[in-house]
Amino acid sequence: MIESVVVVDDHKLLAETVVQLLQGSGVKAVAFAPQSADQILAEIVAARPSAVLIDFSLGPNVGTATPIVRELTQRAIPTVVVTGNADPLVHAECLEAGAAGVVSKGSSAGELLRALEKAHAGERLLDDNRRHQLLADLRKHRSAHRRDSARFEGLSPREEQVLLYICDGKSAAEIAEASFVSVATVRSQIRAILMKLDVSSQLAAVAEAHRTGWVDRTRADSSNLAM
Repeated sequence: MIESVVVVDDHKLLAETVVQLLQGSGVKAVAFAPQSADQILAEIVAARPSAVLIDFSLGPNVGTATPIVRELTQRAIPTVVVTGNADPLVHAECLEAGAAGVVSKGSSAGELLRALEKAHAGERLLDDNRRHQLLADLRKHRSAHRRDSARFEGLSPREEQVLLYICDGKSAAEIAEASFVSVATVRSQIRAILMKLDVSSQLAAVAEAHRTGWVDRTRADSSNLAM
């Protein structure tokens, strides 16, 4: 029988609701609001709970729960992740970090308690076949992402800037004017971009830049350098 549970959620009301549900089932439960990964990890370790129920998304100050789950696993503290995200890759990420399983935010008190009891008993919430499939899909996704990233890493700084202009919808003439170079130079840079990304059109290059997250990463990196 599980005795104590720590609930970690950046939404105070939701965390307190879960605590009340668990307490109603006879389990000693307490909610912790995360300020940082180190802080929440220290509080959990100090509390020495039978199991931990942690939200996957812990707000901008912390990010996802996976680093905390990994640390809790190393300390042999059973952990169940709760999330409203149905993406199998998110679930696989939690399993890879060592979570006993993932449950929906819409789960009842009974479902949460059964999941936590399984985790406390050293059991997994998914059968081995499903778990192995999720982890295999995660590895394939990461492998594909590495291949995509490698293509963009071949771009020169100037080509990166031209691609950002293209993603903003600028024409070759507009890019040339903004860059103080000839249109012919810009067209040559565009051809180099298409060749390196292995696409046949500017539209396809823009689609790949957004699909792989390259645009957001590059702009974020530029913003950080400017700070």
